Amino acid sequence: MIKFTKPALLLCLGLMVAFAARPAVAGSVEDISARLDLLEKENAALRARLNHLEVSKTAKKDRGPADTLSSPTVAYVPMPRKADSPPDVVQRVPRFEISGSLTYLQPGAGNLEYGTLVTPLPVVTPSWANQSLNPGFTPAFSIGARYNAGAANDFELNWTHLTNTTNGSFFASPTQMVGPPYSIGPETNDYKDAFGTVHTAYDAINLAAGHTFCDACEFQLRAFGGVGIARIGQDLTGLFESPGAAQSATNTNHSRFTGAGPRLGMEGQYALGDFRLIGELATTALVGTEQSSINFTTVSPLAGLNNQVLTSPNATRVIPNIDARLAAAYVFPPSLYGVFKVEVGYRASVYVDAVSQYTLTQVPTMLILPPAGIYLATQLHSQSSFVDQGPYVTAKWAFW
Repeated sequence: MIKFTKPALLLCLGLMVAFAARPAVAGSVEDISARLDLLEKENAALRARLNHLEVSKTAKKDRGPADTLSSPTVAYVPMPRKADSPPDVVQRVPRFEISGSLTYLQPGAGNLEYGTLVTPLPVVTPSWANQSLNPGFTPAFSIGARYNAGAANDFELNWTHLTNTTNGSFFASPTQMVGPPYSIGPETNDYKDAFGTVHTAYDAINLAAGHTFCDACEFQLRAFGGVGIARIGQDLTGLFESPGAAQSATNTNHSRFTGAGPRLGMEGQYALGDFRLIGELATTALVGTEQSSINFTTVSPLAGLNNQVLTSPNATRVIPNIDARLAAAYVFPPSLYGVFKVEVGYRASVYVDAVSQYTLTQVPTMLILPPAGIYLATQLHSQSSFVDQGPYVTAKWAFW
């Protein structure tokens, strides 16, 4: 009996200990599970915060450092955008723009006939062929600057400079002679060689304020007005001499005009993606001073060297000017350094009656052969238009 009772007591004691320890173990497992859930939630919150910081840093980098500054002088306006661009894309308008152009201009005027080739025989049917200079295309340059006061308003200044020298010549056969258009009689029979030169100097400066209508549209129309300044100079020379240059006659016509006046114009621009089609037409009324004179130099065995001059007082003139250009341009994508654009086109400009010239209408035949000078009876003061035209290429850089 005692042997049986002792093991039973031990068994009961073990069961009681097991039942007493079971709630404690269960409580520990539930505690650990709760702690793991809390750690999971904290890790999720930290990951979300880290992702938010990375997105903010990337967006700030894409905008660039200039976009983070809040300055009231920086203008933000909507620009024309492509079809696949987001509707809320906003770009800055560059404040300043500088440009430089390489231009090949051909100057011209209506007074470039410098000599006459005379065929006196047969005597009853002589003929005369006037010879003219034909200036070619010559390198010129233009530089400009623009300030954008906003998305639609701007101020622009540009300067164009051209210098050209053109030479020509013609020669007579033994049965012909050469001479200036105003003196082709028997006294010039010894002149067989003729040479002509025209030197042209041209400068134009334009200052204008412009307003662009619908600056965010594909087609933009810019109206501008301001002041135009021009200086046009021409020296036209004809030289006629005998073989060996023992006898010669030279005349040089000098013409200068400098003026300024109001300038008005329109410029249209159509955007085709990154390309632009451009057309411009402007007119200026120049009020200024005209200077003109003509010099004569005669060399003969009898009289030697003889210099003569015919001058007129400076005169105030009003010269109308019309200029136009057609061009195509490519605009490179904007960068932190601004916007770069290349423009290729053709330009032309005409100044009505800007060149002055003397026309000798009656020069009596000299009794001395060859002639020792010019002795005119009457003369006219004529006007000719000045024209320059040619292709150009322009590089423009707009920056903030």
